[in-house]
Amino acid sequence: MTQSALSRRSLLASLVAAPAFLALPAFIRTANAEATESVPASNHSAVIRRRVGDIELFALADGFSSLPSQILVGMENEVATAAARIAHKPHDPASLTISINTYLIRSGDRLIAVDTGATSAMAPTLGAWRSSLAEAGIVPEDVDTLFLTHAHSDHVGGMTDAAGARTLPNAQLLLAEAEWSFTHDEALYASLPPEFQPNFRFSRGQLAPYAEGRKELAMTKETEIAPGVTALPMQGHTPGHMGLRLESQGETLLIWGDVVHAPAYQFTRPDWSVAFDADMASAIATRQRLLDMAATDDLMVAGMHLDFPALGYVERHGTAYRYLAAPPDFRV
Repeated sequence: MTQSALSRRSLLASLVAAPAFLALPAFIRTANAEATESVPASNHSAVIRRRVGDIELFALADGFSSLPSQILVGMENEVATAAARIAHKPHDPASLTISINTYLIRSGDRLIAVDTGATSAMAPTLGAWRSSLAEAGIVPEDVDTLFLTHAHSDHVGGMTDAAGARTLPNAQLLLAEAEWSFTHDEALYASLPPEFQPNFRFSRGQLAPYAEGRKELAMTKETEIAPGVTALPMQGHTPGHMGLRLESQGETLLIWGDVVHAPAYQFTRPDWSVAFDADMASAIATRQRLLDMAATDDLMVAGMHLDFPALGYVERHGTAYRYLAAPPDFRV
């Protein structure tokens, strides 16, 4: 086992041992989580439409959840208070409240779902992805591609229904080859604290109905998956963590997945990682690289844990950055 893996295991184990672990969603700390039926949190469904040139983008809300602040590695209360003030967000030294978002892309005759959110087994304020999909007027049978930024449980929760059948019956699964291997790595699974193993079992179960016909993408290159839609390696949060670049008619948008989990803090302190990062050093390097690129190139960004509707811009602020929400797109 590598030193990085040992450090991560120690961190997760210390989180389990801490009182803050009791504040984690029951889904994360219950060994029988897979058997918990999820009821969509329809009251938290929401849809925002946007255009990127000829490409149509839907931001779909899945809901929000709170986690103990202890998951943010390196967090210092005084610095965090100042960072939250810059972000115009409240600071709670005990907990973080984060959004969970997904996206839908229509490019030409392609309709691509990007992640499927969590389930209400994680928190009663989650699991609204299917309701948001319906609110967008999308029939699940019309989605031809399911692109996963990665396979953590809060990104694969909507892939199947209560009976374990595919929610998107006609969608081909696209994910990184490294992500499929990571999720099904038996040695890694055995190395995790028992309290975290249910997350891997849940993700494997969600992926299973889509296994046949799946396409695994290389982490060594960018891969165009539809006209103007390109998959980009963003390694760190997981070995197969990927994002998407949308380009059309001179407009660009970057969907960066889980590069930022805590928008109140990580724009000011991109060196603060989260306990769920598989490789914290790589995750920090990826975050710093993408923040610099977004600020330099004036890119619109989207992320699964930015505040919904999770569309905005990154600007430099002193020696770090801050996030500005994008104005509405009145073309849609």
